[in-house]
Amino acid sequence: MNDGREDTSDRGVGDALREAIERTLQATAGSAAGTRERAADLVDEVARRGREARDDITRRGQVAGAGLARRGQDAGAELARRIEHLERRLAEVEESLRPETGGQDRGGGEEPGADPKPNSKGED
Repeated sequence: MNDGREDTSDRGVGDALREAIERTLQATAGSAAGTRERAADLVDEVARRGREARDDITRRGQVAGAGLARRGQDAGAELARRIEHLERRLAEVEESLRPETGGQDRGGGEEPGADPKPNSKGED
């Protein structure tokens, strides 16, 4: 015997459950939007810091590159200075090793047929 109360109470429980679920979804919808917004803010912060790090690394690389170029130029100048010094010293040594001759040009011109180097082993 169904007097209609069972249908009404079933419908009332279903409606109450539906309303509770809807209230829960609405209540969490705001926090979900807040979570979504917070996540977007965090992504923006990570992207901003990434750009700053990239810019800093680029700047440091440019500074280091300029320093290396300057050091390379300095090293090249020092090397050229040392080579010039060695050339002068070599010219002095060569000059001191030349035999002194009266009227002969000291520019290195040898007489034709003359032995340019004395034989140190005593061989003829």
